[in-house]
Amino acid sequence: MDTPRERQPRTNPDERREHLVRATLKCLVAEGHAGISVRRIAKEANVAIGLINHYFGSIDALVAQAYETLATEVNQILQTRINEAGDDPEARLDAFLTSYFSPVTLDPDLLSPWVVFWSLIRHSPQVNEAHERTYGGTLRMLEVLLSDLSRKEGFAIAKPRLAAVALSALLDGLWLEWCLNPANISAEDGLEISRRWVASLRGGAYA
Repeated sequence: MDTPRERQPRTNPDERREHLVRATLKCLVAEGHAGISVRRIAKEANVAIGLINHYFGSIDALVAQAYETLATEVNQILQTRINEAGDDPEARLDAFLTSYFSPVTLDPDLLSPWVVFWSLIRHSPQVNEAHERTYGGTLRMLEVLLSDLSRKEGFAIAKPRLAAVALSALLDGLWLEWCLNPANISAEDGLEISRRWVASLRGGAYA
């Protein structure tokens, strides 16, 4: 009799890779660091263990792809919301902030995988490379938003890249605070704090 694994329909390599990435994310959400297990991920994906090495070469490469997939999807959603806001720089920046404090990122299930990814950045070259690409994309997005706003309103930002890093760090900190204890800070609180930060920027905080 065929096993469930043998009865699975054939899929192309891209579909199988995507399936393994999704299984990895599910394992990280459910178990955190304990989810980084070839056996656990293969079981979740209902595939043979050897397929992970076949398609990714190593568990680090699979985790790195999971990181890049999740981060890229979030960035794409944020960019879509920005584009929907039109051409006004203030509206575009506020669309980014509003979206950031929506279920796009404020999902407690995202805490475990992000903590795993961040902890591996210094130890896994593959995860570090994924971080550099995706975090770099977020910084470029913020740098453009802040620079466009400064040009429109006529205030100076001496180092737009530094301002983007500062805002990104603020957002990460607020997000982490909400994930760890939503009673301490609401989405509305996070949005208000971020808008106040932008107001300080307008006042010359990074001039």
